[in-house]
Amino acid sequence: MANDNIYTQTTSNTGESACPVTGLGATFHPFDDPYLADPYPFFEQARQGEPVFYSPEINHWVISRYDDIKRVFLDHETYSARNAQTPVTPWPPEAAAMLNAQGLRLMPNLSNNDPPAHTRVRAFVGDAFTPRRIQWIEPHVRRLITEAIDRMIGLGKADLVKELFYEIPARVLLVFLGIPDADVAKVKTWSEGRALLTWGRLTEAEIVAQIPSFIEYVRYCYQLVAHLEQHPGEDYTSELVQKLNAEHPEGLSKDNIAVALFGFLMAGHETTTNQSGNGFRVLLENRTAWQNLCADQTLIPQAIEEILRHQSGVISWRRYTTKEVVIQGQTIPQNSQLLLLLGAANYDEAVFAHGEQLDLQRKNARQHLSFGLGIHYCLGAPLARLELKIFLEEMTRRMPSLRLVKDQTYRYSRNTSHRGPLSLWAEWDVV
Repeated sequence: MANDNIYTQTTSNTGESACPVTGLGATFHPFDDPYLADPYPFFEQARQGEPVFYSPEINHWVISRYDDIKRVFLDHETYSARNAQTPVTPWPPEAAAMLNAQGLRLMPNLSNNDPPAHTRVRAFVGDAFTPRRIQWIEPHVRRLITEAIDRMIGLGKADLVKELFYEIPARVLLVFLGIPDADVAKVKTWSEGRALLTWGRLTEAEIVAQIPSFIEYVRYCYQLVAHLEQHPGEDYTSELVQKLNAEHPEGLSKDNIAVALFGFLMAGHETTTNQSGNGFRVLLENRTAWQNLCADQTLIPQAIEEILRHQSGVISWRRYTTKEVVIQGQTIPQNSQLLLLLGAANYDEAVFAHGEQLDLQRKNARQHLSFGLGIHYCLGAPLARLELKIFLEEMTRRMPSLRLVKDQTYRYSRNTSHRGPLSLWAEWDVV
């Protein structure tokens, strides 16, 4: 079998010697403070001063303005998605060999695939979060959130990430995909490790140490598909297997379902955990905004879009040039990797007036790029919006006195793309 594992392939031929390292390129350190604690000052500096620069630390060209990123997303022929899931820090040969020895295929599937293969997969799984399915999921989401609030409301103080945002999105998604509640903890642990292996900066020893857990994660997805083929349930994975066996779509197999499951298990809950933590932090830091939502819940749908814009759970994404391009006067060679700073684009004054301000009345907030754009627009966006909506509805209704615990330190995972507080301590009045 040819090596089609996206984690063990070389993604770029561009080396440091081929690219000019200018001011921001020398100071861009995405895995360290102060950027890790708060990247938005750097985003502004990049947009205003050097909207395109080369970063030798991660071997990517970094793009920060809205219109440039929008054009990249919409031109999938020039800007391939092939590197969206490949490690920012390449794996050492030992780690790659460990994965390849398992014979588990991790071929391009959705976010890291290009047409025509992407078109086939997207058509096959694209009905995952239709309005009908979201309507089916909503009571389950509300029940889980209500039960969690019931358990903690008498405490008067809690870590909202631990008590609410960490587990609930995973439990929602796992029911949808046919995964037992008992597996939530290990799926979350696997996802955290995967984020570091894919978008983080680990030492070679740390990467090798993570590989057994990563292999267990991939194998779990394959085993679940095999199990649900023999014992189907009322879940989406079972439905995909039955659809595959009934229709035999060209170019697709159960491997595609397993790899899609592998993708859903990360994108479908880790991002929502991060987005919820970011959203509640910024709302509680802007007390008037929180009080307005508590007084008028009809503001929540618009508030969700502004939260997604202002504090995205995914602050950057990646592309790969299929030919030489020029962006903002900067020539970028063919076969170069791009880091698209979505968080910077979402503050771009050319599109969002006073972009650094949280404005729940912002008319064009939905133009944010937090879910991407074009053929790779996030499949799970409706589910993310639903979960954030119910978190806001239930917590503004039941906990209007909610406020941040003073003088806490916020910590974030050391990776380029997924951003959310690892803890968020809040307190409230116990009635």
